[in-house]
Amino acid sequence: MSDPTSLPMRRLPKQTLHHVWAPKLARPVVLNGLRQLQLWTLLEANPGVTRYVERPCEVDGAAEGLAADFWALRHGRPTWLRVEGATHEQATAGLPAQSPSLVLVSAEELDRHRVWIQNWQSLLPYLSCSASIDLSGLRAQVVAFFAREASLEDAERHLAAADPVLVRAAAIDGLHRGQLYSADLLVSPWTASMRIRQRPRAS
Repeated sequence: MSDPTSLPMRRLPKQTLHHVWAPKLARPVVLNGLRQLQLWTLLEANPGVTRYVERPCEVDGAAEGLAADFWALRHGRPTWLRVEGATHEQATAGLPAQSPSLVLVSAEELDRHRVWIQNWQSLLPYLSCSASIDLSGLRAQVVAFFAREASLEDAERHLAAADPVLVRAAAIDGLHRGQLYSADLLVSPWTASMRIRQRPRAS
């Protein structure tokens, strides 16, 4: 079964659209409204999400009756997501019959992740700006450095021979890929002093 396709954006009068670069998709994405932008940020920041589609529609399905804001592959399982607003009956009406249940994401749930979302909205542009640069070698050095918990500025000092902006981008790339983890991103605005460590491998 192939991934859904993304329907074109239909802009309504006075509607605010958000144009962002999606590192996981390696292409620009157009989003409708703040809540959809927040949900997109959660998908991009979740290492368990390997790919996703905005405004998804089955390849052989009709464009009418759009049911979900996103389709995502999370931990190998397809999931349809929609920011809460429509009733469950309305929301599921346009889903393909064989699809899993739609997950409704409430505004309250997005607000609970507010700090995490705001932090990643500041961090993701580093990946956009470095998208044309091969960071794999530097990222390996950064991940190795964080075998013991340390700060981002510690890594920049330790790898002083490299451009500090690229060291920072490599660390953010490691966080984005799930190789690194920072609990600080959950509770406070990110700074160069945030603590980072390697994410333990699943047994």
